[in-house]
Amino acid sequence: MTKKKHLSLENREVIAQGIPAGDSAGRIARRIDVSTSTVTREVKANRTIREKKSTGKSKPSIRCANYQDCQKSGSACKKCSTRLTTCKHCKTRSCIASCPDFKRKMCPDTERWPYVCPEKCSKRAYCGFPKCSYDAEAADANYRVRLASSREGIDMSDEQLLSLDKIVTPLVKQGHSFEAICFTHEEVGVCARTLYNYQDKGLLSTANIELPRKVRLKPRKKNSHAGRDRVDRAGRTYDDFLALPLEEQVRVVQGDSVCGYEWNEHDVLSLHMVAYAFQFYLRKRHADSEAVVKWLDVIERALGSREAFKAIFPVLLLDRGVEFDDWEGMERSCLEFGRRRCRVFYCDAMESNQKSQAERNHEQLRRILPKERTDFDALNVYDIATCCSHVNSYPIAGRGGKCAFELAASILPVALLDELGIARVPTNEVILKPYLMKHAVE
Repeated sequence: MTKKKHLSLENREVIAQGIPAGDSAGRIARRIDVSTSTVTREVKANRTIREKKSTGKSKPSIRCANYQDCQKSGSACKKCSTRLTTCKHCKTRSCIASCPDFKRKMCPDTERWPYVCPEKCSKRAYCGFPKCSYDAEAADANYRVRLASSREGIDMSDEQLLSLDKIVTPLVKQGHSFEAICFTHEEVGVCARTLYNYQDKGLLSTANIELPRKVRLKPRKKNSHAGRDRVDRAGRTYDDFLALPLEEQVRVVQGDSVCGYEWNEHDVLSLHMVAYAFQFYLRKRHADSEAVVKWLDVIERALGSREAFKAIFPVLLLDRGVEFDDWEGMERSCLEFGRRRCRVFYCDAMESNQKSQAERNHEQLRRILPKERTDFDALNVYDIATCCSHVNSYPIAGRGGKCAFELAASILPVALLDELGIARVPTNEVILKPYLMKHAVE
């Protein structure tokens, strides 16, 4: 049985279907895996109650369960003009709206399960009791309103707040801080931070000028950045990647972004072909998922077909940066509508070691574009292609001294490299120093 779980709209729909079918509360509870009392409390709390329409001649107070024994006279309503008449006989105002002792008179049939009016009630046409029904959507809306309202305001009654103000305000006027008051008066019952919050909301009679240090402190700036939409990565996690056959895992292309200064509007998209140690570097706008998709489209068009793209980029393993959120766009072929050109998977959060080959290969690029010293906005597409050419032309000790161009020669067509402006550099002319891009490096 599920415990400590709020009912969902789907649960309430099951309840709404079971009530007219004549199901017991226990039977419905078993269907949604909750206790019987949860179902009964839900119906009583969130059922829809509609009062009978008034004819204009009837007294509103007759709706109260205390009507017969009520002896109130002008005490339920403030400034009552009929103090010589008992409230239950009043015809000039609705006393039930302000009377603290009002108790709605309910039909006995709605005080037991299913707590709604019977479908085949013979008295429905002339019944004077409120009409009760249960609708799933209305119940869910009522629940959410109550959930929000219960968390509004402060956790203190008006009387408690008045008592607190009588203790705090005189001491503040004597120069005491909220911290000192909390230390010396246990009866306050709240911490200093709470007192500051109450004072900010105008609930206490104190002013900022009366607090020793508050007028000297600037309000803290709040981060106004909008939240990021949640991306559904079901079936695309790192565990799903590890579940692939080994022959597919070894052909993975690891993706990442290499950034410059925090204020730069551009960065570099890197695509590392693990099997061939070849790294593509492509200039794009920072944190732009559309730019990533466009670069993949450029590569697919340069290769000429979806199958050619799939042969080189069958599986992409990416981090969880916002630029890689659009997995649908990355997988969707731009040449064959509705067909998939690759499969996208994501590393776990804060686990960059899961694409360690790409991370290590960035060290070569950072030798040209040092971190925190390079203005990426000063680099153009040709500059990034030049860096890509030099990095991939550098001999790799772990690959027998061969460079990435030699390792990937059998799979990368010349047309693709020409389209991206990438070309092999003679070994003796390879430069992995900042002066290669001295116009962008400080």
